[in-house]
Amino acid sequence: MRKKSPTSQDVARLAGVSQSTVSYVLTGSRPISESTRTRVEDAIDKLGYHPNSGARTLRSQRSGVIGLMVPEADADDGVLMVFIGAIAREAQRFGYDILLVTAQEGARGIHRVVRTGVCEALILMELGRHDERVAPVIDSGLPFVTIGKPDEFPQGSVVDLDFEMLGQMVVERALEEQCDHLLLFGAPDRKRHRNDVSRFLAGVEDGADEAELDVVLDGGPLADVPDQALRLTLPSQRTALFGITGVRQALFAMAATGALVDESRLLIALSGEDLVDVSPLLASVPQIDPRRVEISELAVQELVRLLRVDGAGPRITLVEPRWVEG
Repeated sequence: MRKKSPTSQDVARLAGVSQSTVSYVLTGSRPISESTRTRVEDAIDKLGYHPNSGARTLRSQRSGVIGLMVPEADADDGVLMVFIGAIAREAQRFGYDILLVTAQEGARGIHRVVRTGVCEALILMELGRHDERVAPVIDSGLPFVTIGKPDEFPQGSVVDLDFEMLGQMVVERALEEQCDHLLLFGAPDRKRHRNDVSRFLAGVEDGADEAELDVVLDGGPLADVPDQALRLTLPSQRTALFGITGVRQALFAMAATGALVDESRLLIALSGEDLVDVSPLLASVPQIDPRRVEISELAVQELVRLLRVDGAGPRITLVEPRWVEG
């Protein structure tokens, strides 16, 4: 049976450093202490690790193809299509085509795409806090951009919504509207493994830490959100509702129960579409624009910078959410 080749993750584990540190030693893109460099180089020698040079060669060949790894489609697949469409259009503007790879394939999908030698760069969507796909991408030597900010900054650029700011904005609006409770629907507590949810919750917790606002993480069915908010709300109190996911389902549930016109419950919506076009009843719903098209375009522009600018290094770009003025 053929022995598996060592990876940069194996080197990092043996040297007792992060995978990004291994990459910095290999590329010289960051200053590294002599003792750390020695540990990494010793681990490389011991394991017999050789970075993949094929992908770097490909960069000079200019295949004109960008690999886009997309998440599994779900109830919000319309949102996914917004990202895919905007990325494809912006890539075409720079003369690149898009090759779609599904997240179900995970790290195996990355290995498969790299082996084909088709893509000269990659965009990874919906990154987890600790995502298995980052290791093979770093090993490939291909420049890459992530839409989603992992806990540890990878050897690739990050473009994403500022979810910490989003959490703070929701808390501030709830307090401005004199709400006593903030109900976060869509089971956020069970989704802390997602980088967007964990960062959003960190923003909420920071914002509500010194405020008199009771934050409730709801894990029940979306159809029950209006009733759950009503149960929280005592006479002369008010409850704000917000969710990163399940927004459309919650909107329909609240419209069906009459909760949208109930002053004791305030829905704050994260939506990239004009809600008034969906229903006139939604005209009074405070709305935050997640700026999905701008994020998609920036991700492509950042990847083009990494591909075309000599010495370009990775960086983090967080896009501020903004209120939609009615």
